[in-house]
Amino acid sequence: MQKLLQKIFRPFFIWLANRFGSDPKKEDVFKSLGKLYNTITTKKRRSGIVLDINLATDNFIIFSDQHKGNKDWADDFKTNEHNYITALQHYHQQGFHFINLGDAEELWKYIPDQVIPQNQAALKAEANFQAGNKYYRTFGNHDLLWKSNLDVQLHLKNIFQMPLAVYEGIVLRTFTGSGKKLNIFLTHGHQGDKMSDNNRFSTWIVAHIWSPIQRFLEININTPANDFYLRDKHNKLMYEWSSRKKNLLLITGHTHKPVFASGKYATDKEHGINVIETTGTLKPGYFNSGCCCFNDGDITGIEIASGFIRLVKWHSENNIPDRTVLEEKKLDEIVQQL
Repeated sequence: MQKLLQKIFRPFFIWLANRFGSDPKKEDVFKSLGKLYNTITTKKRRSGIVLDINLATDNFIIFSDQHKGNKDWADDFKTNEHNYITALQHYHQQGFHFINLGDAEELWKYIPDQVIPQNQAALKAEANFQAGNKYYRTFGNHDLLWKSNLDVQLHLKNIFQMPLAVYEGIVLRTFTGSGKKLNIFLTHGHQGDKMSDNNRFSTWIVAHIWSPIQRFLEININTPANDFYLRDKHNKLMYEWSSRKKNLLLITGHTHKPVFASGKYATDKEHGINVIETTGTLKPGYFNSGCCCFNDGDITGIEIASGFIRLVKWHSENNIPDRTVLEEKKLDEIVQQL
């Protein structure tokens, strides 16, 4: 029966997903990002939080797009789990804050009751940061369910201290060593996606109705995570929005493609992660954390530490995880170029 229903309904739902899904228009992205940033910084709604930080003493690691699954063949995270947990243990020991930037759980393919029990070690490594009030979460389009406080409480209460706030965006407000004001705006990056970036009612529809339909019909729609054209288009739109802002860095995930200071990176299994385009005349205000589900087990993230911002990769040599700095710059230098 399931095969018959898939055959009948899949074409319609694929059309529907592509019609309203992940190929955003510039005006939609700009409007959504601008609205979110303004509501957070003016504190008009609880869409996010503003954190006043000291770059000399407060260090942050930003990971996104783990896409934790149920350890079956379609689980994109299972080969990356060892590097991820080791990385979190390292940063926790070093006193870092951890910002989990969305799509932490893969809730398009699986239901929470399939994911949570299979990822206890990774989730507990995240929860360790709560003890020092150093854990922050945003939701993405694949874990949009966490936008609901009720669902967070229902599914995550046995691992995390409650209440656990899951925001749409976070703003780090600070001053650089030279005394210049700097805002660092962090969000998953699905803004402008009509299916995932909308009001509470449509959000509930996507999380509680569309996702189960997608799982049942085994629909794998084009998203920036698996479509190279959409990855580049989405990162370009994020850059264009950030380039129009003063004293602002934008950090997102979503595309699974690392970006450092507006320069693009390519990923391939044979050669790892390599820069393919330098920043040139681009303003160095846009960053993308990449993902924690590369096919070879590597994970990438963004560090903000000791006055520097870094793109880092965690990879295994002889099954021993190791950290590599792919790129780094002083924040003072970046602010001078904004």
